[in-house]
Amino acid sequence: MTSRPLNNAPRSVAKNTMLLTLGLLTGRALGVFLIRKMTPILGTGGMGIWGAAIDISAILQVITNFGLGTLLTREITRARGMTLPLFWNTLRVRWLIAAACYLFLLFYVDVSAFGDLARRATLIMGLAIFIEGTSMACDAVLQAHEKVQYQSLGQIVSAVVYFVLGWIWLEAGHGLMGVIWANLISRLVRLAVMAPLMFWRTGPWRLRGPEGVKAPDMRWMMKLGFPLFLATTFGIIYTKVDTVMLKQMAGNSSAGIYVLGRRALDMMIILPNIFGTALFPAMARYGMRTSEDAIRLGERSLRLMITIMLPFTLFLTFTAGPIIRWFDASAAFADSATVLMIVIWGLPLQAANIIFNRLLITADRERAFIFIGLFSMLVNVTLNALWIPRYGYFGAATATIISMSVSFLLHMRYLSRARFRPPCRLALGGPVLGTLLSWGATVLVWSLLRPGWGVSWRSLPLESGWGPFMAVSATALLFYTGSLALLGVIKAADIQVVRDMIRRS
Repeated sequence: MTSRPLNNAPRSVAKNTMLLTLGLLTGRALGVFLIRKMTPILGTGGMGIWGAAIDISAILQVITNFGLGTLLTREITRARGMTLPLFWNTLRVRWLIAAACYLFLLFYVDVSAFGDLARRATLIMGLAIFIEGTSMACDAVLQAHEKVQYQSLGQIVSAVVYFVLGWIWLEAGHGLMGVIWANLISRLVRLAVMAPLMFWRTGPWRLRGPEGVKAPDMRWMMKLGFPLFLATTFGIIYTKVDTVMLKQMAGNSSAGIYVLGRRALDMMIILPNIFGTALFPAMARYGMRTSEDAIRLGERSLRLMITIMLPFTLFLTFTAGPIIRWFDASAAFADSATVLMIVIWGLPLQAANIIFNRLLITADRERAFIFIGLFSMLVNVTLNALWIPRYGYFGAATATIISMSVSFLLHMRYLSRARFRPPCRLALGGPVLGTLLSWGATVLVWSLLRPGWGVSWRSLPLESGWGPFMAVSATALLFYTGSLALLGVIKAADIQVVRDMIRRS
């Protein structure tokens, strides 16, 4: 079979990326301001309880989803006539597991001797697993039918509700519980907005496929999702368990300091997640024809993601101090800046892993995620257990980066085995070399022109005012663009693709 050109894929990916970005970044932007409101009110202890409740809920949510999110999108993409049975059986699997997870949560908060406030916050957030399990099934259907505008609408309305209710209840003195209840209510609102639109604009909603083909049952869905269930469970534990372990081993205040520093990574990782979500339907379609098209799309996507994320990560490292002080200028959260400077380097690693993840799913190699997730989780939990007692939140931050690096290397290994690994020399090496060259040239130029600004390899001129800061940042961006062109990271075909995206999206 001849390879189909990728001309339509960039436009589809661009459209879906922009729509998902609009919805999710609206929520993240409003969430940033709400966290800024929360931080001085809740203090380190309250932020620790809040962060642990959110992360425990996130772990249980991934377990409840049973690895069926991306797979549901893939299966509906392949057979849209099966939308209803695939959707309904996914829901039944998730609701059954959610009930078991909530029973476990009741047991966990008792044996862990949670305080009354932490107990109430954790149990209320635990109810979100039922709501989100349903909402995320709707997300998968909308993505398969490339109707993500309705998903984005639900996210925007939900974000506004969360922000407004959270702000009002903080002002009214309800503190942590006001924010927790606002979070839960906003999730209900998202489902109430999105589900009717999904039923209206997707489908066909029939029990049997074309020509009376029997619908897949729950057992088939569980068998399909089990490898990814193990992988995603291991994966979420290694990315979220650090806050829970800090709370248990070092107390609420240490967890709160870590949560504020770590939250920047959690917010920024949404960007590659959005791109990966928007990319997958196109990659799944081309993977059904030949592997070459999927690999080419993966290489271009990887090159784009690392090109953007690497200098952005360096910028966030340099500006970690002002970012944390914007949330809370008190000395209580000063160490959150160092946590941020460490954990933010997980951003390019996770960006690459997301592209590799979609390629492995396209190659039908989901079972690889079991070992990747398990080994990464064991590394993270072991390092946290060893380092938290000695180094506290700095140890947890370092353990996060090491475990993400392990995951990155394992993804590369399994892609090579599946013969789905995209060419990585230019996609990874080009942006790294371009970043080093551009920042080195920037430091050299401004050290000679304005030595009083204090520009160095390790810092931007943050104390010299907006003028020097903007001048140095703009120079670095200019040199970086030139470095990418010089190294051939950005090609004429890529520029044309971007133009087509802008013109036709």
